[in-house]
Amino acid sequence: MVETLVRKDDGDREEPQARQSWNEAYGASQIGPFDNCPKLGFREYWYPGIWKKDIGKRPSNLKMLGEELVLFKGKDGKIVAMSDWCPHRGARLSRGYCDFEGTVTCPYHGYVFDDTGQCVAGLIESPKSPLAPKMRVRHYPTAEWQGIVFIWMGDTEPVPLEEDMPWEMLDPTLSGRRYTRVKNWNTNWTEPMWQGIDYHEFYLHRHLKFWTLIHYKLPFLRPKPVYTSGAEVIEEGDNYFTTSQKNIQYGQAEYEGLGVWPKRVWWRKLGPRKRGGGQETWAGFNHGVQLPTIVRIPRGSYDHMRWGVPVDETNTRMWTFGISKTPKTIFGQWFKDIWYYLYQKPFEVVAINEKEDFPEFEEGNINPDVPHKLGILDVGVIYFRRHLTKRSRDFRRLGGADGSNNPATRTAAEWAAMQKNGAENGAEETSRQDSEPVSADD
Repeated sequence: MVETLVRKDDGDREEPQARQSWNEAYGASQIGPFDNCPKLGFREYWYPGIWKKDIGKRPSNLKMLGEELVLFKGKDGKIVAMSDWCPHRGARLSRGYCDFEGTVTCPYHGYVFDDTGQCVAGLIESPKSPLAPKMRVRHYPTAEWQGIVFIWMGDTEPVPLEEDMPWEMLDPTLSGRRYTRVKNWNTNWTEPMWQGIDYHEFYLHRHLKFWTLIHYKLPFLRPKPVYTSGAEVIEEGDNYFTTSQKNIQYGQAEYEGLGVWPKRVWWRKLGPRKRGGGQETWAGFNHGVQLPTIVRIPRGSYDHMRWGVPVDETNTRMWTFGISKTPKTIFGQWFKDIWYYLYQKPFEVVAINEKEDFPEFEEGNINPDVPHKLGILDVGVIYFRRHLTKRSRDFRRLGGADGSNNPATRTAAEWAAMQKNGAENGAEETSRQDSEPVSADD
């Protein structure tokens, strides 16, 4: 494991952040969901926005991170993203038309905006409109990858798209976006993150399902896990970490004053499957997370990945990707497609994520505003809330995240000036404070 240390103000070193999170879990941590996480998401990142094929001859509307956007094709054929509100009288540009190549026209009074956001004409005002040069719409940078339009929602200069892409999507030998599902989840973006890195499987997903009967790794006669000794961070980096469970116990357990649970395990005749001296189990998967909102669960030959896009405070657009090796033959591809659409998608994406997980934290079924006491199942949640958030680009560039309890302390212009003066590293050091990763040799 890469040990990320933190430096105290007096220069002394503290214990690794992963160990801090483990120790804190035993003290019922009360780090809140929005102490460092903004309710509308971290802004200084690329997010998947829309399929390029969904942008037609007329402009389209898209809502992200609380912002209403209009999308249309620019002169170069690339998708343009701008604020949806006309600066003249606040009409929706997405209800308008693309009367000229690479432009969008407001449907109310006919003001025309080019693909930079500048108003270039007032059609019914005058060919020499005095108002047009004075109006401009906010423009959001876009980039494209395999037919998906990504949008930079930040105020600072965007990084190359590759910096925010999961490594699996940049590997040409993997399936990329071939197995993708986009679904709106009626919940704040943070809860799908916590659900993706906590360990709730032993209870929520323990019930018998048809899919577990036909899965070759989940034989019906083998015992199920009953409890774990908690989770631990086994790998960490600048913008990600991975957790795993400790000392999984199987069968039944005695709970003082209550008795034995589960009460019946008579149908479980075989011992846990052995592999490499350990126990292979349906619930023994590692969980991982990457800034800003990416959750991954590696499963050997198949990775289950979710990239949540905050829409507003109570809705998240969930992009779910199935990542696997690209077959070398057309017959292998046909088999992989059948396996995904007839098994993996209905089992993991729909039956587990959308029908078991999501209802538990759907808006109205969970309360993010009551005090949270986190324990040993939540080591990853503690680590994300307390440590990884402070390594986010919002904190590094702007000193905080607007919409959280630690808002930005500097403007984008101030950050740009620091960068221009060659002081970016110093600015980041100031904003990180005690969350700066340093090597054990420092």
